[in-house]
Order: sequence, then C-alpha cells, then structure tokens
Amino acid sequence: MKASAYSMHLCLTQEEIEASSQDMNVILEGLGQNILKHLGNVELGRSVRIFLRDGEGRTVGGIAGDMFGGWVYISLLWVNEGLRNQGFGTELLKRLELEAIRLGCKSAHLDTYSFEARPFYERSGYEVFARLDEYPAGHAKFFLKKVLAGNIQSLSTTSS
Repeated sequence: MKASAYSMHLCLTQEEIEASSQDMNVILEGLGQNILKHLGNVELGRSVRIFLRDGEGRTVGGIAGDMFGGWVYISLLWVNEGLRNQGFGTELLKRLELEAIRLGCKSAHLDTYSFEARPFYERSGYEVFARLDEYPAGHAKFFLKKVLAGNIQSLSTTSS
C-alpha cells in the first residue's frame, strides 16, 4: 500500500484516549504475537492487585503487580499518608512478592522517584540497577530489582 493510504491519529484528551481503547487492543495483540514468536508459548502476563481497606471498606492503600517472564513488575504501591510507617506498605509488598513466587516469579522490579520510597524498597531487599537523572527536572527516577527465589522463608515469616 502507498504511504498516502495511511493516516495517524493523535489522542490527547481523556475522551480521545477512551475512544482509542480498541486501537490499543490491536497494538497489545500485535506486541503479544511478536513476543510469542520470539519466546514460544509463554504466559503473556498476569496482574495481581492487593488493597488495604479500613473498617468501613474504604481503600486506604494498595499494590499492583504485573507478571511476565518469571518477573513481577510492581507498578504501584501506595498507603494513605496517615497510615504510613505502621508496616502496611511492608505487608502489602511482602504479600505481593509471595503471590508472585506462588505464580512462578523468581525476581521483582520496580521504579521510584528520588522524592518517593527508594529507602523503603532498599530496606526490603531491592537494589538500584539504573538511575535516570533530571526525571522530572531536579529529581531522579530509580529502577530497582530483587531476587525473590530463595527469599520465601523471610517473606512468609511475617505475612499471614
């Protein structure tokens, strides 16, 4: 086909992004097929979400992880500011790591900003493997990883 037979569509507003969900599914399917072509019959991913709720059922924290290739990518971890430093973040992280091990993951990775929780993750056994300076300006983004295999004993001793 000629290049003039193609057009590009830029989506910037929430309405445009929501309307493009079918287009995103096409892209994800194409990427999935490419991965299968190179890796063979592998599970393309599984998501796990764990929520912390108060006595009235309101979400006051949570963690999200996506598994692929023997790794879990921890994309989100948040605890309400009034509940921080009480062990809830540690418990959420350990429970997700245990679930990831149960589902066959050997390692975990995540990213955090210089103004966020790098020391928390390092205390939990994560190590920095990359740093992106000036992202955003005046700050840095850190990429951390942890080997989960063999750590199940230390994880399960404090989790219920």
